[in-house]
Amino acid sequence: MIYTKIQSYIVLFVFLLEIFWIKLSSFLFFYDEKVLLTNAIFLFFLFLLYFFYKKFRPIPHIILILQSIIFLSIYPPVALLLSYLAGTTHQPLIDSTLASIDRYFGVYTPAIVFWFRSNDLWYTLFYYIYKVLYPIQFPFIIFYFSFRDEVTRAQRFFMQFMIAGIITPVISGFFPALGPYVWYHYMPDVTLANALQHLDELRQNILDIRVADGIVTLPSFHAVMALIYVYTFRDEKKIIFIPIVLLNILLIFSCIPIGQHYFADILGAVPVFAATLVIEGFLFRCVKRAHLRSNSTL
Repeated sequence: MIYTKIQSYIVLFVFLLEIFWIKLSSFLFFYDEKVLLTNAIFLFFLFLLYFFYKKFRPIPHIILILQSIIFLSIYPPVALLLSYLAGTTHQPLIDSTLASIDRYFGVYTPAIVFWFRSNDLWYTLFYYIYKVLYPIQFPFIIFYFSFRDEVTRAQRFFMQFMIAGIITPVISGFFPALGPYVWYHYMPDVTLANALQHLDELRQNILDIRVADGIVTLPSFHAVMALIYVYTFRDEKKIIFIPIVLLNILLIFSCIPIGQHYFADILGAVPVFAATLVIEGFLFRCVKRAHLRSNSTL
């Protein structure tokens, strides 16, 4: 319950920060009123369902699933908006530095991209690994630990996701990059081209939230989450843990073949992952101590 409150405060804090940021800035701000109203109505009924169920049928793992659905409906758009706002800070681009890091490690991104583009089957496979394998693991983790009555494990995973979702766009805002497809002058796919256009608009103080584009290059959030997924299953049986490891190795590697990231972006995911664990571990210990103190006073 305490973790749920902390997560709510994080969402509220980031949302209010974004409101003040927008109010105090001179953006050309574009949004769709109908979409915002539809989302607000959906969230309203979702909250009603959660509160009524919690009051009349308080089954812990069902409550956790409903909480997760609510946070998944609210937090990703909030984190995405934070990445957009970070993109308006006009920091110098660091593509040359990222390309230099790749050369130091002997990684030449275009060679990998062009090989996969010339082999349609492999390119399609890793394209869908990148697009599907990242989001599909999220509900799997929530349901897996919920129905095993390991609510704390699921809550800790969700907290790590939220923390990483703040650290990543902040770093991206201070160290923006256009991506290897611009630096090496090869044609991006439609999705990447749209993201590049969106980032260019943000750097011109045009804030358009009508479309959702992943504009973060450094660090790779896919790689961060892949590491968190593996960490979350570290204590599970090998029959569960080993497939999770293998799938997420493929997820991390897929960042390069589709042309989305430098190798340096993947390396940058490691300190973000480590910082996420440190912050979440500190919060968990604080919550645990507070829980023990409250029990001792009863």
